[in-house]
Amino acid sequence: MKKLIIVMGLVFTFFACRKPTENTMPVTTVTSQAVITDFVQKVALPQYAGLLTNATLLNNSLKALNTTPNNANLQAARDAWRATRHSWEQCEGFLIGPVEDNNYDPDMDTWPVDYHQLDSFITTSTSFDVATVHSLEQSLKGFHPLEFILWGRNGDATVDSITAKEKLYMVSLSQDIQNSVDSLNYSWASNGGNFQALLLNAGSGSTRFTTRQEAVLAIAACITDICDEVGNGKLYEPFSLYDSTKTESPFSHNSITDFTNNMIGAQNVYLCTYNGQTGNSLSNLVSAKNLALDTKIKTQFAAAISALGNVTLNFEPAIYLQRTQLQNAMTAITTLHATLDGELKTFIQTYVKD
Repeated sequence: MKKLIIVMGLVFTFFACRKPTENTMPVTTVTSQAVITDFVQKVALPQYAGLLTNATLLNNSLKALNTTPNNANLQAARDAWRATRHSWEQCEGFLIGPVEDNNYDPDMDTWPVDYHQLDSFITTSTSFDVATVHSLEQSLKGFHPLEFILWGRNGDATVDSITAKEKLYMVSLSQDIQNSVDSLNYSWASNGGNFQALLLNAGSGSTRFTTRQEAVLAIAACITDICDEVGNGKLYEPFSLYDSTKTESPFSHNSITDFTNNMIGAQNVYLCTYNGQTGNSLSNLVSAKNLALDTKIKTQFAAAISALGNVTLNFEPAIYLQRTQLQNAMTAITTLHATLDGELKTFIQTYVKD
């Protein structure tokens, strides 16, 4: 009996001296203000800055190709186009404020290309300066006319096949993209249009978002809308019509990458993460009250991105040859969209009361 008492005493002493586990530590509540602030400072502003860096490199690469047309400079221009698309498509995860108010999105990213009209413009125009290009209708400027010339209608463009006029046109197209991205950054900057202040001051004098709930709902609506656009538009329309001419980036065969970056961009917003930095997120806000919903959303994001990764062909031939994989991707994305549009929206309306 004495031995038992000694053992029990030791056990009691052991547990009495143990530090609390993480599950017993106090939980810090994530506020809606923290979510808004970190979305602005850790996702939106740095991601737009990264987009500007890539857009500048794209313009410089087209200037180099115009000055010194060779295979290396053509490849560098194509690589720069893809890098800028990578940034832009992820930025489409938060189409909020100036990007839509001032038509930066359609000015840079209208598709499909009307290549007959484009050919006519190149043939007949005597001016390819930036002002002329900027004044063109949206289908004749932005990423996709640039893509059309860099790769060619059938993907067979070469340094020798790209004309002097086309090179001048590309320089101005890329300069116009850079100018738009620069203006987009300025519209968010505290010393510029200061759109960030409208979000940061939501519920505290903002003329755009009278409550913080409105701002959080607007951020959530961004990721909801891009899921709808990808699942029910970018994928579904060419898939349902069996029409590869209606795809987003057909000349470079970058369409699946575009869609994947759209989904990653939306996921970045939900998780408040970009370029290795993280902050207070919608995910944190949801998990504090409804861990099951947060897990569901994160699982559905992963499923949507994974399903796009299962499309092993370029989107254009996949429309005809990998329809099951494309259908699975659309199903995964539309399932996520329904959760965001329903349960996430309801959660914010229920729990964000300020």
